[in-house]
Amino acid sequence: MKKIVIAVLFLALDVFACSKDYVSVEAPIKTIIDENSPWYVGAGVVGAKLSGCNMKDCSYEDVTYGVMVRGGYDVNQYFGIEARAIKTYWDKGPYGGTPLQHIGLFLKPQYPVSERVNLYALLGYGYTKNLGNGARLNYFDHDHGFSAGVGLEVDFSDREHDKEKGVTYDREFDGFADQGIGWSLFVDYQRLLIKSNIPDLDVVSLGLRYDY
Repeated sequence: MKKIVIAVLFLALDVFACSKDYVSVEAPIKTIIDENSPWYVGAGVVGAKLSGCNMKDCSYEDVTYGVMVRGGYDVNQYFGIEARAIKTYWDKGPYGGTPLQHIGLFLKPQYPVSERVNLYALLGYGYTKNLGNGARLNYFDHDHGFSAGVGLEVDFSDREHDKEKGVTYDREFDGFADQGIGWSLFVDYQRLLIKSNIPDLDVVSLGLRYDY
């Protein structure tokens, strides 16, 4: 009996010693949002329409087509900054037409309405120039000022690859706006210049965006 008690005491001491050596190890916390680049680029095709002119009793109108490029920085899922450039040169109208060139810098408030669809607005400053003979006919030459637009983006990236397994996020992973990686489709409308003393300059763009 004495030997049994001694054996039990030694076993208890051994278990206690082992419990002191045990250290609880937690899974490392990793924030993927900080690793995703907030930068993106995009390109597409555009259709531009100039309606009116600077002359009295003038009703000139021309629609041209071309290309555009855009690049931006998503500060978060609700706000970004974007620069874009547009140039049209196809299907010029009469008298040399009004192909347009535009550059602008914009604040970009945005709202993710679903995991894949993002609505956004463009509010900024732009410069627009008429590259055709219409400028010499006083339809419109060039000007700068306030520019605005609205659009939407549809994310085509793979949600399973965007979200890393075993990773703890600083907020719930939803893929919204600044969490996407890869390709998305965009379409938007922009009024190149908003002024009362110039023709209406409207552009519709369709293209692809890539998030790094």
